Amino acid sequence: MNNEYLLYTGALRVFKDFSVSKCNDFVIEHDTVNSQYKTLQDKYPVREVAGEGDDFSKVTRLMRWVHDHVLHNGGIKDVEFISKDSVSILDYAYGKGVEFGVYCRLQAIVLTECCLSIGLPARTIHCLPFSPNDFESHVVSMVYIKDLNKWVLFDAGNNAYLTDINKTPLSPLEARVLLGLDECFVNDSLPYYQCDFHEKQMFYKQYMAKNLFYIKFSARNTFGTDLVEGQRTYHLIPLGFNVKEREIAYCEYAIRNSPEQLKGDWEKALEGFKTQERRIVSQEQFFSTYPNETELISYL
Repeated sequence: MNNEYLLYTGALRVFKDFSVSKCNDFVIEHDTVNSQYKTLQDKYPVREVAGEGDDFSKVTRLMRWVHDHVLHNGGIKDVEFISKDSVSILDYAYGKGVEFGVYCRLQAIVLTECCLSIGLPARTIHCLPFSPNDFESHVVSMVYIKDLNKWVLFDAGNNAYLTDINKTPLSPLEARVLLGLDECFVNDSLPYYQCDFHEKQMFYKQYMAKNLFYIKFSARNTFGTDLVEGQRTYHLIPLGFNVKEREIAYCEYAIRNSPEQLKGDWEKALEGFKTQERRIVSQEQFFSTYPNETELISYL
């Protein structure tokens, strides 16, 4: 174990509790009937890839398919022009290799929308580190697996999910707890790292321990979640953590360390972060599947 791994897992262990106080205007939607899913399935073999069987098997097959056909480009090419919906991302990247690769958020969007399109509640979640002096975060999907009666974290960018010692797939918060105790494991099909499996597992565990300190997610999870007008963002943060202070410090760090042509964008973002309303949710709300009908109607 290296010092960074001990630091990240130690932080998860110390900051292990979340608020039981609920966000008063919380609503959540996982839209499985959007008309755009037909376009997705007409253009790409989503149902064929998912196949038959239990929900967990369907999602792992889709995860591998996204990973193999929508490659990660490591941020070497600007792809911000791509509309943040599964069809647009697949149209750009599908089967075209790393030259047409994308970053983790776009890979997660494709997996999430594929799962929604076959009727599975799914959500794209942004996993963030404690330190504001860190440009790197990670985006994954979480999918409700009915047979397991739980949400499970799926990472299309790494073809990965996390388990306990009995190989039971974990939710993001279960993974967070077990990472803090160094009792978390990774599925055995992590690809493309030029090292043995133990080293792959340790690298990925350290990466997730760093990036699972707090989580952001959207209220409406649908085709083009990031494009929804008036979209609400929720924060799930550990007790004792000041997320506003962290995000302001992050912007200030970016202003100091970004290329000159980007500093104006970060300065504008900083003003937004200072006034942005942050909806802090409870652990119970984070694991919600659907709101009651009244809440949904009032939001839409």
